[in-house]
Amino acid sequence: MSVKQASSNILSEFIEVLIHNILYARKVYPDTIFSRRRKYGIPVFQCIQPDVNNYINEVLKAVTFHTRRNQLKKLFVCFHSGGALIEKYVFDIIDVKNLTDSDPFLVNCEQFMRDFILRLHNTLSYLDNLTEDSTFSIRLEVSEYSNLEFNQDPNYEDFPWLQLHENEDNPSDIVPVHSILTSIFKLQVYIEKTC
Repeated sequence: MSVKQASSNILSEFIEVLIHNILYARKVYPDTIFSRRRKYGIPVFQCIQPDVNNYINEVLKAVTFHTRRNQLKKLFVCFHSGGALIEKYVFDIIDVKNLTDSDPFLVNCEQFMRDFILRLHNTLSYLDNLTEDSTFSIRLEVSEYSNLEFNQDPNYEDFPWLQLHENEDNPSDIVPVHSILTSIFKLQVYIEKTC
C-alpha cells in the first residue's frame, strides 16, 4: 500500500465514523439501529442497518477514489424534510498529504480526531430537532474530470453518482464545528442550516 493510499484510507475511516455519529446524533433513525463502539479512545456509534451501511460504504469507496487523486474538495451530509434541504454538514477537505515520519503511530492524528468527534456532539445545542420525516443524503464536490473518471470506471458502475445543478441561494446560518490540522490532512467542518 502506498503512502497516499494509507492517507486516503485514514481519512475515509474518519469520515465513516463521523457520518455514523452524525446520523445517530441527529436522530434520523431510532437509537436501536446503532451499536456503541470505541474508536480513537472514545465511545462512538455505528449503524447496524444493512441498507444504510451499504449506502455509506459505497460513498466511502467514492471518497477514497477521489482522495487518492487529490480531487475531493468537499463532502456534505445533507438532511431533507418535505423534499427541501434543511441542514447540511460540510466537510471542507483543505489538504490530504502522504503519511510522514512526524507522527508514525498516528498519536497526534488520533487525538485531533477524538477532539473533533467530541466537539461535534457539542454543536447539537445550536440546532433544531429534525422532523420525523427527515431523510439524509451524502454529496461530494469533486473536479469534473474526477467525476467523469469515477463514473466510467467499471468497479463503481453499481453505484453511479449524479451531477447536481442546484441553486443554493437559500439563506443559511453557519455553525462552525471544528478544524483539524494534522500531519496527514487538514479539514474544516461546519453546519449550514436554512433560516
